Amino acid sequence: MGAVAGEAAKGDWSELFRDGRGLYSALIIGGIAMHATQILVIAIIMPTVVGDIGGAAYYTWAAMLYTMGSIVGSSSTGVVWSRLGARKGYTLGASILALGTVGCALAPDMFSLIALRGIQGWAGGLVSGGGTALIASLYDARLRTRILAISQGAFTCCHLGGPVVGGLFAAMHWWRGSFWLMAPFMIAFAVIALIKIPARLDTEAERGAVAPFPFFRLIMLASGVCAVAAIGTVDNRAWEAGCLTLAVVLVAATFRLDREAGNKLFPSHALSFRVPIGLCLWTLTLHAMAQTSVTLFLPLLLQVVHGVSPIFVNFVTIVISFSWTVGTVAVSGWSGARERLALGFGPLLAFTALVSITLVATQPQLALLTVAAAALGLGIGMYNVHLVARTLDRAPMGEQRTTAAALNSVRSLGTAFGAAIAGVIANAAGLGNATDPIAVGHAVSIVYACCCIPFAIAAICVLRFIRIAVPRERPIAEAAAD
Repeated sequence: MGAVAGEAAKGDWSELFRDGRGLYSALIIGGIAMHATQILVIAIIMPTVVGDIGGAAYYTWAAMLYTMGSIVGSSSTGVVWSRLGARKGYTLGASILALGTVGCALAPDMFSLIALRGIQGWAGGLVSGGGTALIASLYDARLRTRILAISQGAFTCCHLGGPVVGGLFAAMHWWRGSFWLMAPFMIAFAVIALIKIPARLDTEAERGAVAPFPFFRLIMLASGVCAVAAIGTVDNRAWEAGCLTLAVVLVAATFRLDREAGNKLFPSHALSFRVPIGLCLWTLTLHAMAQTSVTLFLPLLLQVVHGVSPIFVNFVTIVISFSWTVGTVAVSGWSGARERLALGFGPLLAFTALVSITLVATQPQLALLTVAAAALGLGIGMYNVHLVARTLDRAPMGEQRTTAAALNSVRSLGTAFGAAIAGVIANAAGLGNATDPIAVGHAVSIVYACCCIPFAIAAICVLRFIRIAVPRERPIAEAAAD
């Protein structure tokens, strides 16, 4: 296979930990791991929390506020770093995450807990967005797919490990321990970040230092996410439609105002279908919407319609996450024609898998359903790592950090909108009280069929991305002749 003109082969895994990059790699992986663990740890301990401090009426708010905070935190990474620099910006996120975690451990009532979870989420988003910003600044194109692959593996392991940690402390009837366990690691992480991360990575921080902080746009974005979260709070079609419309208007207005601002939350042309960054952000948003809907209703489908045990439900969920990681790691070293293959074949594999899941959702074909779930994760992993790496490489000059942070925030936005819209569709399709197998099977099948639409659009976006952002392979001899 001929070499690609202007394209370097991917670096080895070991290069991530050589030439002074080892500590940065550890910080990036550690930050993502801490954020991922905190996302789901609350889900398992909430029954114990309610039994201890009350607040059953706000059962879902602790998880919801963390997600909302992380979206705003990721979006604000660029402007925070512009004002404070890389070292202080990253340390700020890590420090507040540690303090918020200690606060959660000490929370005397449910109101305090959910408020602290929102602060935790903002800091976690700032750390996660900062990790991607470090990848964009400290790793060249040869190594980005490698560090992204390891980061994905760390996120998957810790995302799945969060409920395990929570379950252990719930069994001990000491829910506060799940927060106390993480606090020392977070404090140490903040100290290392303060000592080792460079004060400034480029001149972008100095250019944006005098710009005012975009409080209004961040409030609009947060309000839009709140409107999404409010969709499921009242079982009323008019309320759901109104909240969804308000959410779309607020988020769209945030992007619109940001386009003309000097201190951007999102990169230029973030919503354009004609440039690589826009295509990437749309792809991440759309596939997050679809994948969230699939994983959200999969446990209900398996338990109510197929009558399987929670152990098997967890197994299928793990299969999706694990196969995503396998796909990411397997193709992270590909370049040239093989990179184009991963980008082109991955979306088609994922779309085919989603169609298969939709067709067999109510059929007694659990083996086929599991294989299709694995193919879904594998396909996403194959194209996601190269899509993100290429986008970081093609980020506009002076917007590398903003672009890196946006990759995290739009994915979270897609997750929030996907969960809300899937709930509306399921209710409209007759989900009811989610106990009748026929009604559940019908509603979930409708949700999955609707998910095929954003996934198909995402696949088209990736194919267009390949055409405009990934150069075709050219033999070395031809390149030399030029």
